[in-house]
Amino acid sequence: MSKVSPLARPKVLIAMGAVAGGTLTHIEYFLSCTDSTEFDVHLAVSGLRDASARSRFEEWRAAGWKVHDVPMLRRAAPVRDALAFRRLVGLCLRERFDIVHTHCAKAGFLGRLAARLAGAMTVHTPHVFPFGRGGCPSAERVYLALERRAARWTDRLVLLSRYQLNLVLRHGLLPADRTVTIPNGVDSRRFSGLDGPAARANMGLGSHEPVALAVGRLCGQKGMDVLIDALALTARIGAAPLVLIVGSGPLERALRAQAERLAFGDRVRMLGATTAIEPCYAACDLVVMPSRFEGMPYVILEAKAAGRPAAVSSVSGMEEFVRHGEDGFLVPPDNTEAWARVLSLLSTDRRAFLAAGERAKAGLRPEWHARRSVERLHAVYRELAEEKRERSLKGCAGV
Repeated sequence: MSKVSPLARPKVLIAMGAVAGGTLTHIEYFLSCTDSTEFDVHLAVSGLRDASARSRFEEWRAAGWKVHDVPMLRRAAPVRDALAFRRLVGLCLRERFDIVHTHCAKAGFLGRLAARLAGAMTVHTPHVFPFGRGGCPSAERVYLALERRAARWTDRLVLLSRYQLNLVLRHGLLPADRTVTIPNGVDSRRFSGLDGPAARANMGLGSHEPVALAVGRLCGQKGMDVLIDALALTARIGAAPLVLIVGSGPLERALRAQAERLAFGDRVRMLGATTAIEPCYAACDLVVMPSRFEGMPYVILEAKAAGRPAAVSSVSGMEEFVRHGEDGFLVPPDNTEAWARVLSLLSTDRRAFLAAGERAKAGLRPEWHARRSVERLHAVYRELAEEKRERSLKGCAGV
């Protein structure tokens, strides 16, 4: 693709509320694979959920990206939401973006309305829809109604999986021709050539000890409580592996107390949040993800890139990413006994998990690589920028 002049660059705003976990990974990959000479990218992001995110904001600014701090909370907060919306509207009117790409529910609703008021083309990536999780029926109805409203202000909906596309079509949010499915991607080079024995030695782990790894925010969605309960059950059906939990969040203290209460504190190591995740994948035999709902987790892709099998809850279309019994396991959500059986199997047949990891690495598809994902997103931006240009020309011709 030939470079364009700075004056012709599409001006793009990425609006995202909570910058943590997978959304932070998404932004990092997007920025690393985006050419600033082709796209003039601004970021409207919030550091309220994770105060450490503000250090990333400074890093992005130092790298030449334009970052606007727009505080947003995940929960409903009328005063805070009104202030965030006012800031987004002002930003969109002042900067006159060609495209506003919103992520997640809160920024998705406020950002799409602000963009539409300012005349920008809109793209939305839900990551995880706030409905369809089997939660409180009244809350589900409210979230669905809000998403139907926001769909009116959406030029393209970027989805992560066939499961999400089916959800959109089933609820009549948008026609298929206004959606595009672009799965998340990972930089597999980060996880190639990992030295398992060295990683284990550095972490004080035995060379033959079975180790399971859980990575994620320590909140109700991720189901870490189910994992700890399952670990306790393995005493009845086999030896318990060591479980490494990487992440932080509101349930960290409760999960520590749960492990101690069940007398399995010595089989659970809570390592906190870290950006140096590669040694953890190198040290483990199995990656576990007992979530209650998901989008398209980077954890599964990272496990594949590291050559590790993944055991995941059979929710939200996870069968698109894990082949049960081949490169991992699909486990019923909130089923402590089923998770205990997987952990027990790890303790008794590590060789089978090694072979499954090799199949997982071989099964990392080309479309699950970061650069490919970002290139497809760039294509959406080019298409919408051209649509906006044509609309402007028609408007001028009609004057």
